[in-house]
Amino acid sequence: MAKLKEFSLALGVINNILICDRNHRILFAGDEISKRLFKSRENTNQSLLDNFSDPEEREGLKEKIAEVWKNKNTCYFRFKKRKKNLFLFPANYKDSESIILAAEEQILAANNIETALKERVKELECVYNISNELESTKNLYEALENSTAYLAKGFRYPQFTRVNYHLDGDIYGDKEYCPEKSKNSDCNLLSEDILINEKVRGKIEVCYTQWADFLEEERKLLREVSLMVSRKIEKKETRKNLLDQRELQVSKNKELTKLTENLTKSNNNLQAFLNAITDTIVVIDKDFNITRSNDEAVGTSGKCYKKIFNSDSICENCPAMMAFREARPVSLEKKKNGQYFTLQAYPILNSKGSVDTVLEICSDITEEEQIKTQLIQSYKLASLGKLVAGVAHEINNPNTFIRGNVKIIAEAFTDILPLLDRFFEENENLKIARLDYKVFRENIPVLLEDMMGGANRIKKIVDGLRNFARKDEGLLTDDVDINYLIQNNLRITEKQVRKHAKLKLNLAPSLPKFKGNIQKLEQVLMNMLTNASQAIEKDDGVIFIETGMDKTGNEIFIKISDNGKGMDEKTKRHIFDPFFTTKRHKGGTGLGLSISYGIINEHKGNITVDSQLGSGTTFTIKIPAVATEQ
Repeated sequence: MAKLKEFSLALGVINNILICDRNHRILFAGDEISKRLFKSRENTNQSLLDNFSDPEEREGLKEKIAEVWKNKNTCYFRFKKRKKNLFLFPANYKDSESIILAAEEQILAANNIETALKERVKELECVYNISNELESTKNLYEALENSTAYLAKGFRYPQFTRVNYHLDGDIYGDKEYCPEKSKNSDCNLLSEDILINEKVRGKIEVCYTQWADFLEEERKLLREVSLMVSRKIEKKETRKNLLDQRELQVSKNKELTKLTENLTKSNNNLQAFLNAITDTIVVIDKDFNITRSNDEAVGTSGKCYKKIFNSDSICENCPAMMAFREARPVSLEKKKNGQYFTLQAYPILNSKGSVDTVLEICSDITEEEQIKTQLIQSYKLASLGKLVAGVAHEINNPNTFIRGNVKIIAEAFTDILPLLDRFFEENENLKIARLDYKVFRENIPVLLEDMMGGANRIKKIVDGLRNFARKDEGLLTDDVDINYLIQNNLRITEKQVRKHAKLKLNLAPSLPKFKGNIQKLEQVLMNMLTNASQAIEKDDGVIFIETGMDKTGNEIFIKISDNGKGMDEKTKRHIFDPFFTTKRHKGGTGLGLSISYGIINEHKGNITVDSQLGSGTTFTIKIPAVATEQ
């Protein structure tokens, strides 16, 4: 019991509060506050004021209760002779007339917890603001200057925190204050290197101008910011190399344009040259009419926007229009019907140097964009691995105490219940926890079992978070029968799912077993089914689960479909991002699908989603069917 009091905030709160009504009648009194206020718990009078013999204490407490009830606000009361301090506040600001009295120490402890949580939120806001600054500001050095203010706010004492970025010999941030030149012996300095392509190019310095120790969380924050800055610089330099290559390509295309002008009299040869290029190439006049093309489907007549994109109007930011107007090559990207294109427009000059026609090249880069999106997704998941591991660790510690204590309590009740049964035989009106003994006797084992089940469920989720952060820990050594796994998982989730929808199964028989991790795959299925049920907001909801064999790729597939509200394109692009959720108001964390994404990748598989607003969603999971040893 001592351990339970030490680690259970809820029990501490209950034991340290007293509830009375406006007539001072005691409705509830915790053990600890009773010990503080009354000489004996057994002799506690029903009226709160009757328990205080001192007229001054009794009258002072009475006035405070009346003030709280009248103004609906919180008050502080001190027993001068007893040297006890209490907080008084209304139980409900609208309907209830009850007053709560709480021990000062418990209120202060809760306030400390709130302060610690605010510090963690402040650090997360700091990381988000710096990341947003680095991504949204085109000039890197301007972004470094701006982000110093955000980083200072992430530390405990921003009022005397100074931040400097040192990069390639230059200093960004508070140039008027340099820690190396400071004569203030009371300052404390924290530094982290900026490592780019495995080479130290600078550092980030955070200095307290008044002496204070840095917390371990602040050191982690600085390391995370250092990693973000390093990756941003690497990305910028990589982009510069790409731009150099692009400029080289533009230069080559200019030479090609000149060659095209020299070959205008040789139409057949020019057409053969154009036909050899797989991208769509058209020559258009000032009215956007096609005069030449290398694509039979496009032809050599009609408006370019109609023939290429099936549009009735000129494309927004049309590169050909800019090429006609500015007499220079123009390149941009365009998205149409879920496909991505690169449009390059090159002016063709006549003998007078004016532009009569434009050569336009349309390249389908949809596949490249999809690959880039997948790379960005993998990068995001990897960059948050350390954060997820820390969260899992913080959850696992208190849950370990809960699981151990619940087990001890369950064993204790095994011994206590026979004693209570005998006592009940002699005392038929026995009540425990305000419940008739028969009701208590029937439900307490169920409650303990539910508590243990919930704690074990938390442990599974924590293990999943750890595996998300450290993928090498989960061994894929189980022989997985996917149909059995689905049916077994439904025993746990079916009750929750059937609150929202009907379940329909179509499980292909005789599917081969494969090597995997049963616990992780159970977590994936649970996440998918829970999301599907929560997406349904109508009475005729249906969730359909199908399994089968894709012989083309020798893969086992699982399809989970619902007829819920569906998703728009923006939501689909972010559903696998860590901490992205559309259910924040319902307590969603945004970790379920990102963890599932990582688990399926571990199994060398993939997850795809097909969804439309108002038409429901289908998730398809494919896993290679690597046969297990018999």
